[in-house]
Amino acid sequence: MTAKTQRGAPRAEGLTRRTLLKSAPATGFALGTGAFAGTLASTTAPARAQTGQPPLQGPGIETSSGQAIYSLPRDHAWHGSEFYQSNDFNEWHYITVLGRDLDTGERISVFWVPLSQGWVAAEGRPLHNVLFAFHNLDTGEFHTALLYITGPMTTEGSGPDAEDFNFRYEIDDGKSGFTTAYTHATETWEFGGYTTEKDEWNEPFRLSMTSQAQAPGYAPMAYWGLESIGVDPQQRQNPETMYGLTLYYTAPDMASSGELEVAGRTVRFEGTGWFEHQWGNFRNTYQYRYFWAWFRFEESGDLMTFRQYYEGEEFRNPNYNVNRYFYMDGETFERSYAFGPAFKLIPERMWTSEKSGIVYPWYGRIETPNGTYWYEPTLEEQEGLGFAGPYIEGVIQLREGGPDGPIVATGFCEMIMFTGTYDDGTDHSMGPPISRGLPEDEDGPWTPEL
Repeated sequence: MTAKTQRGAPRAEGLTRRTLLKSAPATGFALGTGAFAGTLASTTAPARAQTGQPPLQGPGIETSSGQAIYSLPRDHAWHGSEFYQSNDFNEWHYITVLGRDLDTGERISVFWVPLSQGWVAAEGRPLHNVLFAFHNLDTGEFHTALLYITGPMTTEGSGPDAEDFNFRYEIDDGKSGFTTAYTHATETWEFGGYTTEKDEWNEPFRLSMTSQAQAPGYAPMAYWGLESIGVDPQQRQNPETMYGLTLYYTAPDMASSGELEVAGRTVRFEGTGWFEHQWGNFRNTYQYRYFWAWFRFEESGDLMTFRQYYEGEEFRNPNYNVNRYFYMDGETFERSYAFGPAFKLIPERMWTSEKSGIVYPWYGRIETPNGTYWYEPTLEEQEGLGFAGPYIEGVIQLREGGPDGPIVATGFCEMIMFTGTYDDGTDHSMGPPISRGLPEDEDGPWTPEL
């Protein structure tokens, strides 16, 4: 492969569910009618047999739950109910966009993720915060922010089974705010937010962005639709309670456009986004010790994503046995998955942040079922701040043939190594104490001492 200009222009306007349905081939994961072909299920209603006879039914026979792990579009929404009213609850809508500044032609990236975590007793709702970053790949400009938003959340939306399914969430406390909206009829997402906070880790900004799902629509990040999070020495992951497990899917091709006010100017941009939605009761175990990334290959459009966890500090002692790897053909959308040591990320050179003192494995190679590649950042200083400490969320590139070979893919990575404790002595994996406002279960959650 040889390097070429990053794909970035949005596809034709006016894309609808019907258009996307026609453009995406069936891949064997469509579990119900009404979904994009080859994507996650949109219904759990039992089907009538081809003979025309009704299925098995009667007293004591389960006929309504179905076997779909996901029910789209309703599972695009944030989740509530007693099942998820837990200190371990965690959910987010994540999107990163690679594209171009429409006025300068320069390559840019946008990172945006609103989160819903645990339970804040004083607010009567989960903790809501947002992570943001902007990067100009050609000039090296980089800005980041952490939005901690207080006050009530306003929600709007249709019924869960409505044909015109939609929802909208908003919180604005006068210093920071965010909005998330989704419209099923056009498969359109709207993301917006701002902050006025300014310090060494936060740059004031205002973002308004629209993203529309393109073929192949949505796909599970793990073969069976669930991903185990972190490393629990006692192996207590439980699908009945979703303890230590997540529901997790991606829309790997999102036609995106928007405006960003930052550093005294307005950036109008277009690009291609990578969207993810993940949720479960999983704020426990060694969840914040990993290297995650996605890539889009520049010639073929093929897609790759992975996650590698670590047992030791400073990205040492990788736990290869729980690695997760996903590859998709950019033309046919055929998917392949691999687990465990079939995928390995091997650092070759570490980088120490002058700002935080944290050591990151910014240079190295990945050994995958689809070949070996060498990775490197477009800019080393792509560091942001979370509640537990600094982390990397930044643009990353792959080279083929060696560390000096041609660039063949570009994407985003996330490097997190939170191994300390909060002021109250709880492990970083538990989430900030303010978000653990419910009585703790004596039989859990997991703690490092157990």
